[in-house]
Parts: sequence; structure tokens; C-alpha cells
Amino acid sequence: MRRILMLTMAATLLMPVMAQGQARRPAPKPAARPAAIVQKVIPPKAVYWLSAQTMTGFGMGGNMPSPGDMMRMAMSGQQPGAMAKSLSLDLGGKLPVATPPPLARHLIPAGMNMGDLLFLKSPQRAAATPSEPEDYEPPKGRVLLFWGCGETARTGQPVVIDFAKMAAGQVPPGLFAGERVRIARPPSTAGWPNHGHWPNDDRASRSGVPATASLIGDHAVRGNYIPEIDFSLTKDFMGALNLDQKKAPSGAIALNWNQLPDATGHFASFMGGEGDDPAKGATLVFWSSSESQTFISALGDYIAPAEAARLVGTKQLMPPTQTNCAIPKEVMAAAPNGLVSLVAHGPEENFLFPPRPADPKIAWDQQYAVKARFVARAGGPAGMNMAEMMGGSDEDRPRRSSRRGAKPKCEDRSSAGSPVGGMIGGLLGGRRKKTEDCDPT
Repeated sequence: MRRILMLTMAATLLMPVMAQGQARRPAPKPAARPAAIVQKVIPPKAVYWLSAQTMTGFGMGGNMPSPGDMMRMAMSGQQPGAMAKSLSLDLGGKLPVATPPPLARHLIPAGMNMGDLLFLKSPQRAAATPSEPEDYEPPKGRVLLFWGCGETARTGQPVVIDFAKMAAGQVPPGLFAGERVRIARPPSTAGWPNHGHWPNDDRASRSGVPATASLIGDHAVRGNYIPEIDFSLTKDFMGALNLDQKKAPSGAIALNWNQLPDATGHFASFMGGEGDDPAKGATLVFWSSSESQTFISALGDYIAPAEAARLVGTKQLMPPTQTNCAIPKEVMAAAPNGLVSLVAHGPEENFLFPPRPADPKIAWDQQYAVKARFVARAGGPAGMNMAEMMGGSDEDRPRRSSRRGAKPKCEDRSSAGSPVGGMIGGLLGGRRKKTEDCDPT
């Protein structure tokens, strides 16, 4: 009995020690979770972009209309202020061409009023040839850079860009620091084995896009280097962007325009200049509506809605609700002649087929991606509305030379549009035409 009692007491004394030892044992590790399945994504075998513009006045040809655009518009008899539409189609395909040559066509809805289909032709890839040395003059001249809406230029403007100094390595600090614009580019021959484009030399291209054309409806693209593409658009060409210009007593120019329902942001710019000193070069004046310094900006290109919203937030684009701006008087004093351009960025429609499988174990084998993007543009000579500009006499309108083989007229640098292209070339350096290359009479 005594022995049992002693064993019991020993066990009682050892129990805390045993419990403490058990408590010190590490907790068992949880079972390892299975690794997450990463779905395999196979990029599309074809990408198709539709870029649709609505233009009024001379607001064609990208961010800044060229004098050539203006002349073609006048020669075609288009009414001042009339709305015009243009369409650019770009197809990129990775599939091997079934039977050469590469062929593709876009089957269009009846509302486009352009027949049943548009042929997407593949541009010939230019063969690499050694470049011949050309007699280029070193860049010379300068740019006066302004930005921001208002009757008076902001403090610290203009920023002067001297191209001779830049060629010598003296680049103005922060020249492009204010601009960070994300721009997506359509498929091209540079990035795709096969590329189809419209407009080209087919009949529809020569006729152009009718003012009554509508993109709404079912579309299909067929070709021998792409899978079958089918999509339906609910967005259409944007409405007409009507720009009104009025010169203030101070010399500033007030810009006013209508609000478009689908607009996501606005951007206005001016480019002009005065003089072309053979020794010093020309002076080019550039202004933009951006609240930050910008020059020859991508802000006038197609901009996706999400990027437009970001740029409105940084005040590089004007809000979609804003319908007025002013070009400062200092800009117009530096360059009385020039061109104004206004852009209303619009919506997008995007399609990706097939939809992403819900099961991550199934690879997402994308067949095609489609993007339709929209923009509206307007523009013309600074301080002049289209009706006023086209109201001159017949002598003021451009005419073709009646003499076959006659030399082109020498450029009149006092006109509103002609200095711009020549001055840009002079600033960046280029061959000068000899005086005998033109007819001064």
C-alpha cells in the first residue's frame, strides 16, 4: 500500500512537467495548399481596327490639317463647314496564307451606303535599299512654345527652342516632361506577317465615305490569312464638331464649340509662324490647350476613353463638358497667320473572341480582337470661320495651272496656311528648292 502511495505522489509531481513538455512541442504544420492554376493565354491570330473620323471645316489629316488637305477640300467643291467622314481599316493576321497572294475583305452593313464590301489590300513591303547621301542643311530656326487657355499667356511663356542649340546638344530642360500620353497603334506591316489596309486604290476608296454612312450593324471580315471575324457595332461616327472663332479686342482668339454626347475630352492647338530668314531660319509658334507644357502633341491622336479620363484629370485634355477656350494674345502677336485644330475624343468598342473560359485549366486560345475607335475634328485658319474664308472671289481660290509641264507657283509665305509645312522643314533641316524650281510670276 505504501508503494502504491509513493507512485501516486510521484506521478502527481511529474504531471506539470509532462504538460509543460507537451506545450513546448511545435504545432503541426498545416497541409500545403495546391499551387494556383495559371491559365494559359494564347494571343489572337488576327487583330482588326476601325478608325472613324468626323471632320468639319479643314479639320482633316490628323492633329493639324496640311495646306494640301485644305487645297484638296477647296478643289473638290466641299461646302464650308460641311461635315465629312473618313474611315481607316487595318487588319493584321498571323495565319499562313492559304493560297497566295494575301486577300481580305470587309463585309459591311447596308447603312454604310458603300456597297457590299471593302477590299483590304496588302501593301507591298519596300525592299531595303542603301540610302543616297543628300544635301541637307543643318537645322536652324526656333520655336516659341505656349500652352494653356486664356486671353493672356502664363508667366514664363514662351519657352524658346533653338534648333541650332539643340543640334549642338543644348536641349531645354524638361522639354517633353509635361506629357505622358499612352497611344495604341493599329496593326501594320511592321508587326504582322500579313497586313490589309483600306482605303487603297479600289473604287470605294476613290469615292470616299458618304456623309450619310452609318457603321451601326453587323460586320464580317474574311481572308486567307485570318480566322473568320464577326462583330456588331452599336457606336457610330461622332456628330459634327462645329468650331466658332472670334478675335477679341486684345488680339486673343476665343474658341467656342458644341458639346458632343460621346466626347471623352477635348484638345485644341495652334501652329503658325512669321518670316523665313535665310541666315536665322524661320520662327514657328506652337500653342496647345494643355495645362502643362507640350509640343507637337500626341494629345490630338486617337486616345482611348480610360486614357482620356486620366488626361482630363491631369488637365492635359479639356473635359468633355468644356466648350470654350482662348488662344492668348501673345501667341497671335508672335504669329498672326496660322492654323487652329480642335479634337473631340470619342468612345471605343472592343471585341475579343472567344470569351475567356471560366475553367483555368482550359487554355484561352484567342482567335481575334477587334477595336472600333472614334474621333471628331474641326479646324481652319486662325481667327476665321469657314464660311468667311470661302466667301472670297474666284481669284482667291486655288486653281490648277493650265499649262502642261508648267513649273509650280512659288510659295506665298504671307498666306495663312502655306508657311507651316515649309517652316517645319526648315527648322528640322532639309534641302532647299532652287529658285528656278518654281515660277515666281
